[in-house]
Amino acid sequence: MVVSTDNTPSFIPDRKPRFVILGTMVAICARTLDGKEPSEPTFYYHNNRNHFWRVMQHLFEPGEEVKKMTVEEKKSFLNCHRVMIQNLVQEIIVPNSEAMDPSDTVLFKAYKKNRIKFKKISAQNKKLLEKTPMLFTCRHKKGISQLVDGFFESNGIAERAKENIWYLPTPTRCNPKDRSEIWRQEISQFWPNFF
Repeated sequence: MVVSTDNTPSFIPDRKPRFVILGTMVAICARTLDGKEPSEPTFYYHNNRNHFWRVMQHLFEPGEEVKKMTVEEKKSFLNCHRVMIQNLVQEIIVPNSEAMDPSDTVLFKAYKKNRIKFKKISAQNKKLLEKTPMLFTCRHKKGISQLVDGFFESNGIAERAKENIWYLPTPTRCNPKDRSEIWRQEISQFWPNFF
C-alpha cells in the first residue's frame, strides 16, 4: 500500500474571488514530469494530460495565444481573474498498482474503504466557500458527491453551499478550445452574468 499526500495549499487570489474551482486532489503522476521529481514546484493541474490551463486561457482570454505557463504565471492568471482553487482530499492510501493512476476512480475506492483524509481549511476559506460560487472540474456523479459531502462535513461547511456548485466536463484529454466553448455555454446557462 502507498500513502499519497496532496500538500498543495488552497490558492486564494489577492482580491475577493469571483468563484472557486473545486478539484479532488493532485494525483501522484501530476507531481512528476516524465516520472521524475520536477525541478520547479508543482501546482494545480500539473499533469500534461490535463488541459485545465489551456481551457482557462481560452475561456478568459479568447483570441489570445495560449501558452505554457510557469507556476508564477498560473498564480498571476488566477489573481487577474480572481479565481480560488480548493482541492478536497489531503491523503489516500492505495494499492501499489494504483499509485500512479490519475483517475478519480482511485479516490472513490479509497473512500469506500475508509482510506482517505480530507483537507482541513481555515475559517477564512470556509467563509469563502459558503459565499462564493463553485465550479467543479468533473461531471456530477456519486463518487464526487461523496467526496464533496466528506469534505464539507469534515470542515463544518454549511450544507446550503452545495447548491452553489456546478459540475463541468473534465479538462483531461480534451481539445482545450472546444472544451472552453462547452464550459462557456454551460456557465452562461446557470450564471448569465459570468462573462
